[in-house]
This record gives sequence, C-alpha cells and structure tokens, in this order.
Amino acid sequence: MKLDNANDVVLVDAGGTYGNYASDITRTWPVGPRFTDNAREIYAIVLDMQKTVIDACAPRKQWEDMHALAQRVAAEGLLRLGMLTGDLESILANDVVGYFMPHGIGHLIGIDTHDVGGYPPGTERINRPGLRYLRARREMLPRMVFTVEPGLYFVDAILAEAKATPAVAQHINFDVVKSYHSVGGVRIEDNIVITESGNDNLTSECPKEIIDIERMRSDANSD
Repeated sequence: MKLDNANDVVLVDAGGTYGNYASDITRTWPVGPRFTDNAREIYAIVLDMQKTVIDACAPRKQWEDMHALAQRVAAEGLLRLGMLTGDLESILANDVVGYFMPHGIGHLIGIDTHDVGGYPPGTERINRPGLRYLRARREMLPRMVFTVEPGLYFVDAILAEAKATPAVAQHINFDVVKSYHSVGGVRIEDNIVITESGNDNLTSECPKEIIDIERMRSDANSD
C-alpha cells in the first residue's frame, strides 16, 4: 500500500516482553516530516484524551469512568473543530463519540497482552456504541497494570451507521468529517501501573509529543 496523501499517518501497535510480562504500545506518526494541520489537530485531541485519563487514573476509581472521561475530552475537541455540533451533554448521552472511538479506553495487561480479570463475576457489558467493547469494568487497585489507548478514527462503515441514526447524525457535521477523513485514524497507547496514590507510566520514555514526533520524522526524512 502506497502512502502518498499528505494527511496519511502510520499507526503501529506493538510491544515486547520483559521477564515474561507483556507490553502494548501504540504510536502514530506522519508519513512526511510533519503532520498536516488536519492530522495535527486530530492527534492533539487524542493526546489530550490520553494525558487527561492517565492523570485521573488512581486506586478505587472505576475503569469505565476513565472511558467516559476520554469521551468527554474527545467531544470537546471535536466540537472545537466544528465536526460535532450542539450541546455537549446531548452528544455524550447519545454516544456520538463512540462512532469515532469504537473501542474501549484500554485493558489489563500482564502475562497476557489482554489479561484476565477485566470483568469480575456478575459484571455485565454495556451495550452502547463505544462501550460494548470495553475490556474491563471494574475498580482499579494498586499493582494492576492497564493500557490507556484512546483513538479517533474515520471508518466509512461506522460513519454510515452514524449518518443513519438520527439522534447521532444531528450532532455531526459530515462536511467537516469529510475534510478530515483522509487522516484515517490516530491512537496513542501507554502502559500504567496503579499505585497507592495514583499511577506510574511504564512506557513514558517512548516519544509522543508532537514536537518530538516531528523532530524524529524530520531526521528520518533527511537521511
């Protein structure tokens, strides 16, 4: 596949093992030396989503609340771009962000990349867009390790479903969506361990700030 659109980005979801424990890291970077304006705007929203959730992760908080927090940050960002319209609370109540981030905010990680324990006995899944694929619904406790991996994507089949759902479509400016469509998708993923007072980011040394990503891409393109 040839990537020749200036908006194209590369998304790599990968990870190694250490002492038989897994890691799971995602980074997204531009094909060229710099993000286009459109790609940078989407990337910045996803980065804001991730940083906000990581800052909020702490023991005895509920994982699904972290997902809801990411959705709120995404909705605010997409409203600023004019991609979403209307009342923020109505956007959230109608699960509009679930059509741009159809997966959960992350999962437990340990011996297995997608580790067990996300759904304690008796815990049901939430059958709503963006929530039905949550890999965990539970309280975060010290020494648990989670991925935090928000993303925003422009998937034709999912956007068609949104357009056919009046309660959702009323909040989406599809002309603006079209102008960002070629970005494709952005995801940023780190691994955090819950501590007694908050969390530690185990993968923070992997660059994700726009200035660092563009510096690395510029160096690569100059070789």
